[in-house]
Amino acid sequence: MIEFKNVSKLYGNVRALKDVNVTIGNGEFVFIVGASGAGKSTFIKLLLKEIEPTAGQIIVNNTDLSAMKRKHIPYYRRNLGVVFQDFRLLPDKTVYDNVAFAMEIVEASKKEIRRQVPAVLGLVGLASKANAYPHELSGGEQQRTSLARALANNPSILIADEPTGNLDPATAKEIMKIINVINHRGTTVIMATHAKEIVNAMKKRVITFRKGMIVSDQEKGEYFGEV
Repeated sequence: MIEFKNVSKLYGNVRALKDVNVTIGNGEFVFIVGASGAGKSTFIKLLLKEIEPTAGQIIVNNTDLSAMKRKHIPYYRRNLGVVFQDFRLLPDKTVYDNVAFAMEIVEASKKEIRRQVPAVLGLVGLASKANAYPHELSGGEQQRTSLARALANNPSILIADEPTGNLDPATAKEIMKIINVINHRGTTVIMATHAKEIVNAMKKRVITFRKGMIVSDQEKGEYFGEV
């Protein structure tokens, strides 16, 4: 469960979020949409605890993020899988090693890594590419690798920040199919996007931001572009 209670964020005199109240239940799939500068990225950064709110309270899985000590942040982030638009793969590591690296960071055992990495590569359709390097992959394959890396530690929440932004429509559709499967397996998915075609095809919950405020929150909602 994710709860934002009267959350505001200021960058100097610039208001990024104002009095945001929203609850996202376990296992939900939610699109975060809105024009550039509407507050989507700030919402994501607060959830990742990369920044702190100016006011309000954020609770994730019964943990108050504002009360969390710095030393506990890495443990909190183990429950989050994150996928970005620009893939962020390690160029000198194979697909297998890129995914394994996410597990090594949290000190998973070699046995766990040998079991889990092939499983998540199979889930995203990259079992045959385990020994390939990022430069040998298509854009879609690189994003599948970053998805596998995000899933390596079995996160309860997957945060996808414009994950299809650098992909052609057909490849984007394939990535969304995988993310949908991940959601059906019980993972909460929060996806920030400008891709109205994807949002409208998926028929999921849609939260629309405008000037730092939530202006719409619809089940099986639609998005008609920047507002």
